[in-house]
Amino acid sequence: MKAMNLLLPLFSFIIYHESNSCIHDKYTLPGIAVQTDSAAWIQDLRAFRDAVYRKDINKVKSFIDFPILNENNEIWFLVYGGDGKAATLLSVKIKPFLEKDFDRYFSKLFSKQFINALLKIKTGQLYKTGEAETITLKEGATSYKMYAIFDTAKNELSLNLASNTPVKDTNGEILDAGEFNAIYYFNVLTNGHIKFKQVRIAG
Repeated sequence: MKAMNLLLPLFSFIIYHESNSCIHDKYTLPGIAVQTDSAAWIQDLRAFRDAVYRKDINKVKSFIDFPILNENNEIWFLVYGGDGKAATLLSVKIKPFLEKDFDRYFSKLFSKQFINALLKIKTGQLYKTGEAETITLKEGATSYKMYAIFDTAKNELSLNLASNTPVKDTNGEILDAGEFNAIYYFNVLTNGHIKFKQVRIAG
C-alpha cells in the first residue's frame, strides 16, 4: 500500500501530461517509458503553408536556417528562372543563399503555382499514409500538381512541384513535353519541427 501511494503522484503527472498536450515527444520517467505518436511535423507544415500563403516572410524564415547551402546551386537556378546566368552556377562551388537573397526572391522561390498546389495537399492523408498528391491544376498552357512524401527513415519531408508546359511547333505539334520538377526538401527534427533544407530540380 505504501508503494502504491508513492506511485500515485507519478501516475497523476502522466495523466495530466496526456490530457494537456495534444503534441508531445517521447519522455521517460523512472521505470516507465512512454512513447506518443507526435503530430508536430504535420502541424508545422500547416503553419508553414499558412505563412507562405499569406506571404508572411518573417514567419516563413522561422522554418529556415541561413545560409541555405544548396547542392549544385539549384535554388539559384530556380529563382533566376533558368536563364543563362543561372546555368553558369550549376555544378560549381556552392554559392550561399543568404537571408537578403530570400527577401529578394521570395516570390520566385515560392511561386503562385507552388502556393496553389500546397494549399491542395490533404495533410490528414499525408500524416496517416506518409504521402499525398494533388489533383492536376492548370495555368495557361501549363499543367501542374504536387506530390508530398514523408520519409520516416530519413526524417525528411519532400514537396515535389511537377509541371508540364508543352513546346509546340507552328503546326501545333508537340516538340517537347516541357516537364519540370522543383522538389523542396525539409528536415524533420526530433522535436517534430520542420526546417527547409534545399530545393532540387529536374526536367
